Amino acid sequence: MNNDSDNLFLIIIAFIAGFIILQLRRTLGRKDGYDGKDEKPRQNSFKDHNNDARKNKDNVIPINSTIDKQEPSQQPVETQDIGVAKTSPHYGVLEKVRGYDATFTLPSFIDGAEYAYGMILNAFWQGDVKTLRTFLSRDVFAQFEVAVNDMKEQGHEFNNVVKDIELIELEDASIEGSMAEITLRFKSHMIIAIKDADGNIVDGEPDKVVSVVDVWTFCRDVNRGDPNWTLVSTSNE
Repeated sequence: MNNDSDNLFLIIIAFIAGFIILQLRRTLGRKDGYDGKDEKPRQNSFKDHNNDARKNKDNVIPINSTIDKQEPSQQPVETQDIGVAKTSPHYGVLEKVRGYDATFTLPSFIDGAEYAYGMILNAFWQGDVKTLRTFLSRDVFAQFEVAVNDMKEQGHEFNNVVKDIELIELEDASIEGSMAEITLRFKSHMIIAIKDADGNIVDGEPDKVVSVVDVWTFCRDVNRGDPNWTLVSTSNE
């Protein structure tokens, strides 16, 4: 955290795995006080793209569900419906989420998160702040917008590609009241490189596929009508 260059380095590492723009260390690996109260309900982007994803055989399901209840259901929830065994340390939290939202399952959440992962990375690499605003909490979006603007001012652009997502694992889950957070670990393979305004590679290797591990936390007030989960924290391993 010695300078702006170091800060940019960490946010790019968090998204694209061990890589170089040095300006965003303070923006990653932390929570940003998101409580859902300042977010307005918005159209569900995951759902909008779901049919296209199925056509491409991406097996993507939205990270959303319709909430009809104001209080958690008192009916027992079957283990197979949630997607984790009762012996899981996260079972109790996911059961509470399911109590508020009868359609919630971990597999469908992970499918939606997989789609969001690619969408957010590509939006960041392309400087698409409109899409970023859809997926990120307001505070995190403000920080990412600074990074996008810095890249544009330098005349640099990403030449990155997500080749595949090898594995998505449940890392953690918590709920306070009706405010739920779910953290996932993404293991993927990417091509990572940066071009200057003349199209020259200034960093990275455009012909090399590298392994990436990202840890992302999504947050949602499961007692509200807005079904969207918002990205509130990212880090890498």
